[in-house]
This record gives sequence, structure tokens and C-alpha cells, in this order.
Amino acid sequence: MKKLLLMCLMFLYAGIMAQTTVTIGSGASTASAGTNGDPIYRSSGTSSFHHSKSIQLLTAADLSGASVVPGATINSIAYNKSTAFNVSGSNAWTLNVYLKNSTATALASGTAWSTMIGGATLFYSATINSTNNFPAAAGWVTFNNNTSNTFSYTGGAIEVYIEWVPSGTLATPFTGGAFQWLYDTTTTAQAMGTSASTAIAATTTSYTTQTRRYQTQLTYTATACSGAPNPGNTLATATSTPCSSPYSTTLSLQNSTVGSGVSYQWYNNAGAIAGATTSTYTTTVSAANSFYCAVTCSGSGITTNSTPVAVSAPAAAISTFPWTENFDGMTTVGNGITPSCWATSGGLSSSYLFTSQTASGNTYNDPKSAPNYMTIYYPTTAAYLWTPSFNLTAGQSYDFSFYWVGDGLTGWQNEVLVNNAQSSTGATSLSTFLTSTQTATGGSNSTNYTKVTVTYVPTTSGVYTFGIKAYVTSTAPYYMGFDDFKLELTPACTEPTVLTSSAITASGATISWTAPTPAPANGYNIYYSTTNTAPTATTTPSATVAAGVTTYNISGLTSNTTYYVWVRSNCGSGSTSSWAGPLSFTTACTSTNVPYTQDFESVTTPALPSCTSIENAGTGNNWTTSSPAAYGFTTKALTYLYNSLNAANAWFYTQGINLTAGVSYRIKYTYGNNSTTYVEKLKVAYGTSASSASMTNALADHTNINTATAATNFVDFTPAASGVYYFGFNAYSAADQYNLYVDDISIVVTPTCSEPSAVTVPAATLAYNSAVVNWTAPATAPANGYDVYYSTTNTAPTATTTPTLSGLTAATTTLSNLTPSTTYYLWVRSNCSASDQSIWVPVTFTTKSFCPTVTAPSAAATNVSVTPTFTWTAVTGVSGYKLSIGTSAGATNIMNAQDLGNVTTYTLPTALSYNTTYYYTLNAYDATSTSPGCTERSFTTAPPPPANDDCSGAIALTPGGTFAQNAVTATNSGATATSDATATHSCQTTGYRDVWYSVVVPASGNITIETQSVSGSNVTDTVLGVYSGSCGALTQIGCDDDSSADGNFSLVSLTGLTPGSTLMIGVWNYSSSTTGQFKVSAYDASLVLATNEVKDAKNNIKVYPNPFSEVLNISDVANVKNVLVTDIAGRLVKTIANPTSELHLGELKQGMYLVTLEMKDGSKQTIKTIKK
Repeated sequence: MKKLLLMCLMFLYAGIMAQTTVTIGSGASTASAGTNGDPIYRSSGTSSFHHSKSIQLLTAADLSGASVVPGATINSIAYNKSTAFNVSGSNAWTLNVYLKNSTATALASGTAWSTMIGGATLFYSATINSTNNFPAAAGWVTFNNNTSNTFSYTGGAIEVYIEWVPSGTLATPFTGGAFQWLYDTTTTAQAMGTSASTAIAATTTSYTTQTRRYQTQLTYTATACSGAPNPGNTLATATSTPCSSPYSTTLSLQNSTVGSGVSYQWYNNAGAIAGATTSTYTTTVSAANSFYCAVTCSGSGITTNSTPVAVSAPAAAISTFPWTENFDGMTTVGNGITPSCWATSGGLSSSYLFTSQTASGNTYNDPKSAPNYMTIYYPTTAAYLWTPSFNLTAGQSYDFSFYWVGDGLTGWQNEVLVNNAQSSTGATSLSTFLTSTQTATGGSNSTNYTKVTVTYVPTTSGVYTFGIKAYVTSTAPYYMGFDDFKLELTPACTEPTVLTSSAITASGATISWTAPTPAPANGYNIYYSTTNTAPTATTTPSATVAAGVTTYNISGLTSNTTYYVWVRSNCGSGSTSSWAGPLSFTTACTSTNVPYTQDFESVTTPALPSCTSIENAGTGNNWTTSSPAAYGFTTKALTYLYNSLNAANAWFYTQGINLTAGVSYRIKYTYGNNSTTYVEKLKVAYGTSASSASMTNALADHTNINTATAATNFVDFTPAASGVYYFGFNAYSAADQYNLYVDDISIVVTPTCSEPSAVTVPAATLAYNSAVVNWTAPATAPANGYDVYYSTTNTAPTATTTPTLSGLTAATTTLSNLTPSTTYYLWVRSNCSASDQSIWVPVTFTTKSFCPTVTAPSAAATNVSVTPTFTWTAVTGVSGYKLSIGTSAGATNIMNAQDLGNVTTYTLPTALSYNTTYYYTLNAYDATSTSPGCTERSFTTAPPPPANDDCSGAIALTPGGTFAQNAVTATNSGATATSDATATHSCQTTGYRDVWYSVVVPASGNITIETQSVSGSNVTDTVLGVYSGSCGALTQIGCDDDSSADGNFSLVSLTGLTPGSTLMIGVWNYSSSTTGQFKVSAYDASLVLATNEVKDAKNNIKVYPNPFSEVLNISDVANVKNVLVTDIAGRLVKTIANPTSELHLGELKQGMYLVTLEMKDGSKQTIKTIKK
């Protein structure tokens, strides 16, 4: 009986503790081959990038969305591989997977691997080969926890660390091909990684981040449920809708009991809902209801109910008319975004549905009423746009209207539909407003909209929605636009059409329209305003006209103001049509008096200033404005952009200006172009109206503008009659030239004292404390000379400002005692008398820097001598230089403004500390000031010289049998050049930063000295000298530059030496700018046998035959873990993991090799062999 009870309990426990497998992500995308951040990086079967480290983040939202609960034990993790490739041949990798609880919401590069995996749990570790732990087929690659470590999810996020490291020697092809993985795009980085052909250090901090989450499968065991479950609160994603259509809501539980042994049953007002037996439930709401969930714990049999949540019925359909929608209240537009209760359907995909856009959305059309409208792009499958639902009355006539614009192409097919739901199924076509043989209006940002009005009389009362159907019948079309939708009761009469304006003056305009058919019995109502707010049916009209009248003169308007006008038909008996409009126009400007200026700074480019106008009298382009920021035009300017096909004939007109007969006036302007190759042409004239026909008074004609600089011109003229005049600037360049600019137009009464022109400060005259100003004198030189005013602030002087300099008789002056590196604003004027001066003419200049140009030490220099020499270029006119040095930025604790005198080089007399960063500033000074703002630089002194920097400190090398046996890792960091004149190296005269070694010649009388590289070191080329004798009296007996098999390293082999004698060895770096580590070793083959003299007796294994040709046999392979084969130079040439008793070594060259047997107990045995 006890056994039976125990068995029952075991089955119950197994059921309660059952495993759950969840998938996180849909895997909508496939990663490119070889993406850093992939769970395992393999870009191809032959790629040498065998090492990778990756980090994957499963956020708290990912895990809770997959119902992974805190307290769950993670049993396995898997990633979805899309390629059917595995490890090839006998290749093998070690794969380590770590898991870590986290609060992270995104990953970021910059932290060392060793730091990141701190606190992580080693979850999986195994050797991966062609038959072990890795499927060849595409699909899930699963890593079951194979360690003694248990990973319990504590809530929040999980970070996954995956390490992929080669195991033993690899042979190509390394894998069957690339490993590619499925993922989903995320808004933050949830994957990052790196890959390399060599081992990736645990200190590595640089990783490539990816905004993606690789599709992940987790298997976990949740804690078992017991006692009374907590049902939590009932949540609903939606509880109401402003629309009349049924809506979807998803029900879920907040903070409810989760785990194994928990079951769910959802209820509504009608009772238990069939099939609703999970912790979430999605339903469609078509009437008011309430929902709750019964949560049962199978371990205890106790059920508790969640708090109910109530949902409202859909809202009533729209029943108040007129109803309008212009889309301009939308704060967000884009694909799939519509106003509330609208809908889209059909289309080939989401990219071919109706979408909301602004004017920048496409170049074929723009909104009718800015800023938003609906568009459709090339729907090869019919696409539909549905209005909200309306509650319509049987027998009542309704007018549904909207505006559309096309792209100027054929191939569109469009209809108006009506239905009882937002669906094309069962819809009725009310009108076809565009067929595929018709050319759609629009193109080139067009707003040439066409209005469509459809009258509909429902036969039964109920809910209706209207739709637009669009599709294409050819490949030609691109975009259509739709705007300003309206549904209203059909009016007793129709609104007028084609509103126009004419005879626009500064105070009035004439409005005209086309009468509808039939014409209204009681004439028309007119409404106008300075705001674009449409009138309603109850708005009081601004004016009325009688039946048959289709024009109205509006008077009493404000000049230079935009007005909006609407017109409606008056049907009689209190009935009116809808308002037609708006029509907009801008009243003319009143004329102005001189002085008149126009600098174009008030505009938002490419618009023109108010009260100006343009006319295109040809077929080229027209004037606009732009910001050239070059060619002498520093801000906004009037601009003519070239037309590649047609010549220019564009006019720009100023505001009307009141001029008096017989008075002399001056027009002044700046003009120029942007090329020395292309030629622009400009005429200037004036007349009595802003039209080309009226420009009868020529002022200037610039026929050859091609200097790519700005020029200023002025013309004095006298009108014959008093009146209002307009000044025109006519661009008449040939076709396909470039850009023409005009700026700073002014019209004033001709001054009796003419200003100077061409004020300049030549760059060659600029110094740090002085500058020369030149100008061109006017035709009549001023009697009292010239005044100059300058300042470091850009505030223009007035007529009463006291000049800085006055009474200058020459058209030049030199300014002195200026501040270095400072911008000055200067003005010059003519002084004709005490009461008559010209206008001020400006120029700007910046004085030169007073700072010397430092040539050494260079910025951020390293390995600098502790007694550095500073050098710099001289600054003309200075008295001397001062040097400040500190151990931190801005500090002067080493030297504070030390006066060096008037020199250009200085060597620090007191040594600085080794391997320390110093900050220094060099300033120039003269009798009045010290140079401001000079750049602070830094340098780092060299490390202290090594102990073997000189021959007297040589380090003794121990000879070995091979290079590798007793190789020493050396460094030349901090080393200096030897002062020993006898330490020559005749094989290569170039050598720096030498270090010294010694060796005792072995009994054979032969010795080889060699240098080799250290991975990652900056030392890549050495020079090696070997000497007999003693320091200070050395005799070179060997020298080599590049004989080592390891790149540009050195090797000297000597024979016939006296055994026991001591040789001195100097190693130089070929490069003067690099320091770092390298290896050096002394060896002789006669010493190899010594490696077999000390062995562990239990591992006394024989190899045979010796010498061998192809196969070398091992007498007892049972305890051998790895075999290492090394050549006589110490290079590892082959590694064999888990060897058999036969070693196939036929690919080796003839010669001596060391075969090292690595035993399973950690010991080693090395045997000398010869390959025949």
C-alpha cells in the first residue's frame, strides 16, 4: 500500500512539475551570413574567423509575454538556425553558454567580457563536432543544461552569453557553410557580439550591437501551485470605442498565481466561455458585457475568481450633419494611420493601402487643405478607404463629397461605394469618378483637385459607411490624393463653383463665381475673413447679392493682408446650399516712401518678401530666395536658379515707391554669381507698374557676371514726373548657366556726400595686433576726409556716433593695438562738412592668432624624452615666449609661464618623471600683452629604460635545444640608443632602442640566436648583433636583419666557437617610432636530448620507426590526450587531439622534430624523431 501511495505521489509531482516550452519571437527575418551578434558566428565554410562571443538579451517584456514566471527553472535554451550546415570533418569547437538574471532593457558595448559574465551561471559546456550536440538540419539548435548548476529565473530580464572557441587544429572546410539565424527587429539593442580569427581576450570591450532579438525557445519548469490561488485583477486592452463598429479586446490577469497545476476558465454575463481556458482571452465586443476568470489550483482543488471588468457597447453611429473631415487634426501620419473610426482594406500589402501623408510624402501632389491628406500608391490590387459609420434615415437624401487629385497619368480606376460595414463585401457602387482611359489631374506637387459629389437616398434606416475604391490597370500610375470629405443633407439648391478674384487693390477686390444649375431663386451669400475658418450654416454672411448676380466687390480691406472668401446659394424659404470655398487672395501693398531697403532677411526661403512680386516673361525659371552662404553673400539673397533648357527672362519687382519729379535718387544693390565659368546677365529698370512692359526706364545692364564674388553698384537717377514707381531686376542669362544673386537693395535720395566704396582689409595686412583698411574714394573726395569707427560688437554706428578715427585724408589707414584672434566690425564714411556726412560702409575682419605654432613635441606624443626639447615657429613682432607645464589639464605645477626669451627652441633642464603625461602651453608676448587662447597640448614621457638598456646590464640567456624551450619575452619599451661605439651592426645600419643579452657557448661550440614576434606587439622588425669581447671593447662576430622565418625578425647561427665562452647580444628595433615586446632565444640541437632525460617512468612510451617516412607509431596510446609536433626552430607544426596509435605525418618536410605526448594525468613526454 505504501508503494502504491508513493507511486501516486510521484505521478502527481511529475504532473505538477511538468516542463513548459515557449517560443519568443516570430523569426520574421534571417540574419546575413556572418553577422556579429549571431548566437554563433560562421560567415562561410572556409572563413578563418573561428572565435566568437555573443550576448543575447531577453527583456522582462519578452519573458512575461511568453508567460515565463519568476521562480521558474530554465532547463534548455534554443536558437533557430535557417541553414542546413554543421561542423565538417574532424573539426571541433568548444561551446559555453552562460545565463544571468538582469534588469537590463538594452545592451551596450564598452564592458569587458570577463566583467559581463561575472555572476552568470555556466549553463552549458560541450565539444561541438560533426556528430555531437549540433544538428546539421535547419531548425532549432537546443542547449540543454548539462552542468551541475541550476538557473532559476528571478524576474526581469535574462542575459545569455555564448562563447565559441576552436578545440584543437582545424582543417578546411571548417563547416559545411554559413550559420544563419532567424530574428525579429527591435527598437533597442538586444544582441551584440564580436568575432575574430584569433582568440578573443576576456578583456575585450568592443562589440557590435544589433537592434534585433534572435528567435529563442525556452524550456522551463515552473514552481508548483498549492493552496488558494490568487486570481488577480482582470485587465482589458479596450473597454469602449468612439466608433459604432464592434471592437476587439484582450483580457488578462494582473498579478495572478502562475506556475504548473494552474488552470483558467473565462466567464461573461452569459456564463462560461467555451475554449477560453488560458490566462489571456481575446474577444470581439458588440454589446455591453463583463468578464472575469476562475483560477483553479489543481494541487489543492481551490478555485477563486478575478475581479470582473466591464466593457461598453460600441458608440452610436454619427447622426449629426453636416459631417466633415480634412485630416488636419491628425498629430501623427503614416502608413496605416487614419483618423479615429476610419478604416482601410484590400491592397496587395500594407505598402499599398491608403495612408495619411503631408506635402512632403510624395512629389506628385499635395494636400488641398494643409497639412494632411490621404494618399494611395499604385494599388495593383483594389484598395479601399472607409469613412466612419453614419446613422441614415430612409428616404432622406444625403450628399457625400470629397476632393481628389492624381499624378497626371492614366491607368487609374476609382469608384464611390456605400455599405453597412467597412467592407467591400456586399458594397454598392454609387459612382465611377475616374476611368483607366482618363488622364488624372495632378503631378509635380499639384493641388489641382477635382470635387466629387454623390447623392444617396437610403431605402431603409440604419448604419452606413462610404468608401473610396482605387486600383490601377497599368504600370504608369503612382499616387492619388484625397482631402476634405463631407456628408450633409442634400441642400435645396446647389452651391456655386469656380470662385475667382480680380481687380485686387490695397483696399479691395472683385469676387466672381459660376452659377449652379438651376440658379438659386434668392441670389447668393458671401462671407470673408482674415482667418481660414470655414463658416457654418448659421454663420451670418458678410454680404448678399440678388438672383442672377455672380460678382461682388469687396471694399474696405487692409493692405498686404490675406483674405478667405466663401459663397453659397440662397434657395429661398430659409434654405441655403453649402458654402463653396475658400478662395484666398492677398491685397496689394500701399506705396512707401524713401528710404526703401530690401535685404531679404525676413523671408523663409524660397518665399519672396511681402509687397514684392515676380513675373516670368519667358520660359525659364523664376526668381526665388536662398541662402548662398558663399560668393560674398553671407545670408539670404534673391536667387535665380538656372534652367538647363530655356533662357531666363524673370523679373523681380520692389514695392511701389513714392518719388518726386526733379529730385535725384540713388538705387544701390549687390549682385553676383557662383561661377567663373558660366555667365549671368542682369538688367535694372523702373516704371509705373510691376510689369515688364512698364520697365521703360533703364538704370543698369550687367552683361558679363562671372567672377563668383559679390559686387556693389549704385545709380543716380531723376524721375520726370511724380508718382508711384516699381523697380525691376531682370535675370536674362542664357540657358544652362548657373545661379544669379541680388541682395541689399536700397533706394534713397541721392546723398550730397557720397560714401566710399570697396572697403577691404587685405588678408596680407592682418597681424595679431594690427590691420590695414583700404577703400575707394567717391568721385568727389570729401572735404573733411574720412571717419572710421570700429568695435568688437556688431552694432552699426549712427549719424551721431563719435568716430574712432576722423579727418583721414588718404583712402587707407593702419589700425594698431588690436587684440589677437578677435573679430572686429569696422565702418568708413565720407565727411563732407560738419553737418553733412555719407552713410557708413561696413567691413569685418579677424586679427591673427598671437600663438606660436608648436612643432615639437607633437600633440599627444608618446615615448618623449624626460628632458624634452620644445620647438616652434617664430611669431613676427613678439618680444619672447612663455612656457607652462603641469601634470593635469590647465595645471602649472611643473612650470608656470616661464619666460624663455625670444628663441624658437628650448630644452627642459630638469628631468621629468618617466611614463607620465604632461600638459603644456606655449604663449608669445610683447610689450603690452600675452597671447590669449593658445592650445594646450599633452605628451607622455617614455617609460623607464629596462635593466638591460646598456651592454653592462645584459641579461643572460639559457641555451635550449629549440627556440621555444628557453625563449624569453623581452621588451624595448623605454630603451635608449647605446653609447658604446664598438657595438656596431654592419648588416643593417638602421637600428633604435637596443637592449642587451649574453649567452655561454655550449659544449658543441655551436649556438643560434633568434628573435621572433609577440602577438599584438608594435615591434615587427629587429636587427641582431652578436659580439665577443667585453662592453666597450666589442668585436662583431655575427649580424642579421631578416633571416628568421618569423617575418622581419633576425637569426644568427654560429659554429666553431670556444665552449664556455660568453657572447654579448644586442637587439635593435628597425623602427624609431615603435616599442613593445618580442621574443629572443639561444639554442642548439645538441641540447635537444636533454628533454628526454627527465621522464615520468609510468609514461615511458616508445615511438617507432625512428627515423620514419609516413607513419609514426605510438607503443601505448591509452593514456595519451594530445600529440604536439614541433620543428627544430620551436614552431608548433601539428596538433593531434585524441590520437590513435598511428600518427600520419607524411606532410612534414625532412628534418628533426620533437614529438610531445600530453598525458591525461597532466604529465608530458618529449621524444626526438627524424622525418626521412
